[in-house]
Amino acid sequence: MSVPPVKSARFLAIETLCRLHKTRLPVTPLFETLVSELRIQSNDRQLAKNILYGTLRKRQSIDRILKELCRQPLGKIKPFVYQALSVGIYQLLYLDRIPESAAVNESVKALQAAKLPKKLQGFVNGVLRNVIRQKTTLLPLLNTPEPPILNHPRWLTDRWQQQFGKAAMERICNHNNRPAHLALQVNSSKTDADTVLAMFRDHTITVRKGLYCDTSLILEGYHGAITGLPGFNEGFFQVQDQGAQLLTELIQPVVTGGEYLDACAGVGGKTSSLIQLCLPLSAQVTAVEPDGERRKKFRENLTRLHPQLSTPVFSESLQDFARNCTMRFHGILLDAPCSGTGVTGRHPDIRWNRRADDLLKYQKTQLELLHTAAKLLHPEGILLYATCSLEKEENTDVVKQFLATQETFTLETCAPHVGKNCAPLLRDGNFHPLPDEETDGFFAVRLRRKT
Repeated sequence: MSVPPVKSARFLAIETLCRLHKTRLPVTPLFETLVSELRIQSNDRQLAKNILYGTLRKRQSIDRILKELCRQPLGKIKPFVYQALSVGIYQLLYLDRIPESAAVNESVKALQAAKLPKKLQGFVNGVLRNVIRQKTTLLPLLNTPEPPILNHPRWLTDRWQQQFGKAAMERICNHNNRPAHLALQVNSSKTDADTVLAMFRDHTITVRKGLYCDTSLILEGYHGAITGLPGFNEGFFQVQDQGAQLLTELIQPVVTGGEYLDACAGVGGKTSSLIQLCLPLSAQVTAVEPDGERRKKFRENLTRLHPQLSTPVFSESLQDFARNCTMRFHGILLDAPCSGTGVTGRHPDIRWNRRADDLLKYQKTQLELLHTAAKLLHPEGILLYATCSLEKEENTDVVKQFLATQETFTLETCAPHVGKNCAPLLRDGNFHPLPDEETDGFFAVRLRRKT
């Protein structure tokens, strides 16, 4: 009796790409579902994730090579075959540590595991071996200056060039096309950055301090499990980009004994940041998160980071919460659902999942949430509106429309609430860093309610 082919790391990456293309759902839950379904071991899981994210980051470059080697249009190739070729080419061109023979053979084995015909297996084998033979002539095709291969959809690069200029647009794309560094926020309620930095170095983990935040540590080139880092179980840190840390700090100064709300809490990253600001001043933090899965992770994260607290998290929409809430908050953080174009380096599926007409759909939701949050704010309180988008429809346009109908609110500059070295992260007084080595792309404004 023949043994059925093993569902390998390459199969996992290929099948995730197929499901991503079909559904346009976020890649992480698709990937994690398949890991569970296929019972993939941890080593293979990490390899698959590296290949998956790398293939998404280099999609247009890979397609350029495929168009050179395949007679038929790419859209006519069976989806699993197309993604198997993409995964194989990514390994051959961008992963030096994987032997060429392994990249080819494992891609073919993935087709065998998918029970695809031998004819297609031979096709994939032939194309990938041609990549090996013709590598010196194929690589120059990726460096054509006009038009350059940016590995982002044209609608996005055109927008960014118009808004930020050509040089900045190309810097954003080049940054997004490299693996993202792991950024941590040290839990100042338990320890400090110097202590955690020394602990990491004692374990030979390459680490440096962040440029903008005293509580930020950057682990360059770290690909292991977060849970395996020393100090994780003790709640000494959480995964948090410097930009996310900085925008949370814009809600300061915290009122002693005040009440603060994280209106779209997610899994609790910014809630924890708020808690670190509020604890020294005996201020209280409340959270709202309607999604059950996110709420479960919220509780896990807050239990690890702040076990001494019982942070209330409400399991309803912000609209329902506001309808029943009599409390008024001194500060509200509204990190609104958005297109996420500022974090496409960390989440490379976003660039291929989004469409230009998505932006106004997000804007409608953002305005509704902003008007709802405004009703919950204490006189003279701060409403901090934030997104991880670079697009004006979700940022400055939302703020303009809000202020046009909310006469009791005024826009304040963010400049006095960030360090002097953070000046490059401001645009017209708003917090608006572009993606680079230190921070993801964000937007945030301070809206004060007048008495």
